[in-house]
Amino acid sequence: MSPVRYETGGGVATITLDNPENRNAITPELVDGIADGLERAAADSAVRAIVLTHTGNTFCAGADLTAQGTGGETLSPAEQQRARGQQAAALNRAMLEHPKPIIAALHGHVRAGGMGLVACCDFAVAGPKATFGLSEVRIGVVAAMIAPAVLARLGDRTAADWMLRGGAVTPHEAAAAGFISTAIEPEAAKAADPASPERPQAPADAARQAVDEAVRAILADLRKSAPAALAASKALVNRRVLDRLDRDLEEMLDLSAKFFLGEDAAAGMQAFLAKQPAPWVISE
Repeated sequence: MSPVRYETGGGVATITLDNPENRNAITPELVDGIADGLERAAADSAVRAIVLTHTGNTFCAGADLTAQGTGGETLSPAEQQRARGQQAAALNRAMLEHPKPIIAALHGHVRAGGMGLVACCDFAVAGPKATFGLSEVRIGVVAAMIAPAVLARLGDRTAADWMLRGGAVTPHEAAAAGFISTAIEPEAAKAADPASPERPQAPADAARQAVDEAVRAILADLRKSAPAALAASKALVNRRVLDRLDRDLEEMLDLSAKFFLGEDAAAGMQAFLAKQPAPWVISE
């Protein structure tokens, strides 16, 4: 079964990451599923915008650390890692160059490569349970492949704080940094659809509804815009990040492969999967 679902309705294509058991981790199948959805949406004249969302408590945990290489035994480890990097870069480019706006609807956690997906969206709305993090340094790797898109959304000080510390960031902090468009406050989530005695509402349902309402408000504006002008305006906005991607691609591919295949990454990934501290962690 595909880890990605595609649906259309009301002038909107919805691409849903649907592998919650694996925290919607990035695999070749997930990347292919998103890319296929983007192609279908681009070819459908009835679609004005795309919503990228997810099932489960995690939007995307980043690369699947348990996955095998994409090239099987015909490619060396370095070639496999480079192929994965090229696949990620191609998806980033497809999102940034897509003629239709993409809105990320985030109800859960976003980590590592998932941050790259959000950075390549034109809008991002996050519920109060969402968190964000560039956690790569904690497992001994570098967020190289997503750097062009992520760094384009952040100032230098914020980028240093997020990339060097590797910790979790709240929706409010992500919105203040300009990484997402809208952070739904807990109070707003509670007010989205007040529970009644006859139909009590779980907090998670209220938060999800508040995110959906914010997304609908964006879509309402996009439906008023001329498609050609919308596409040209998006291209202007994303020109800088695409130029950076073109300029830095080869360097980022080499940097990503170097660290993913290094001794620190092997030890860090093993510690992560075992839920133990990495060997370089220093106790206070």
